Amino acid sequence: MLARAVLALALALPARAGAPEDLALAADASADEATRMAAFDRLVALGATDMGHVLAVAGSADADARQRWVAVRALGRIGGARAREALVGLLADDMPAMRAAAAQALGDLGDRTVTGRLTPLLDDPAILVRASAAEALGKLRDPSAVPALDRALASRDNYYRGSSLWVRRHFVAALGAIGDEAAVPALLRCLDDADEAVSAEAVRAFEKVAGFSYADGRDLDEQKAAWRRWAAARLR
Repeated sequence: MLARAVLALALALPARAGAPEDLALAADASADEATRMAAFDRLVALGATDMGHVLAVAGSADADARQRWVAVRALGRIGGARAREALVGLLADDMPAMRAAAAQALGDLGDRTVTGRLTPLLDDPAILVRASAAEALGKLRDPSAVPALDRALASRDNYYRGSSLWVRRHFVAALGAIGDEAAVPALLRCLDDADEAVSAEAVRAFEKVAGFSYADGRDLDEQKAAWRRWAAARLR
């Protein structure tokens, strides 16, 4: 009787989802955000001991694109040498969205050994990938990325018909996130950039590098002037 009761209870309970089911659910645009995030978190937790399905989907050009994207981002949360190796390989994927996802996931890993793999993506043909690489470098906070971000700011590829493209603001934000005084010369130039989004971002970046703000009682132009004086003192 007890065995029958246990069997009946087991049959009445919903089947426990596995990696394929959770990956499909996490990528399901029709599901609500809480449901998708719960599935994603389960996928990451399972990946600590078994990331086989996630690795297979992330590396498959034939897999559903949304599921691939989720799998790639999950690898950044799972971490470890296998995940890092797979993500580095995906930086050369044919799909810009996958290269961008791989860059962001490498930023999530927090492993500065991949800085040299990410900096070339600042010159990627796809502007989305360039922005994602900058965001990842900001997360890694590796001062060795500063020269590459400075070059990207000046690159003609980040202008269109003489006008600054939106991605340049992401390069400045990355310099601020890195938070090292090695970025001061680049940020000083950005204060006078013709692109107002770039110059305003430079102010925020200076605040992160210096660890304080000049905003109290000053308008944006006055803050820029104050940061010029601060930077000049550092560069003497």
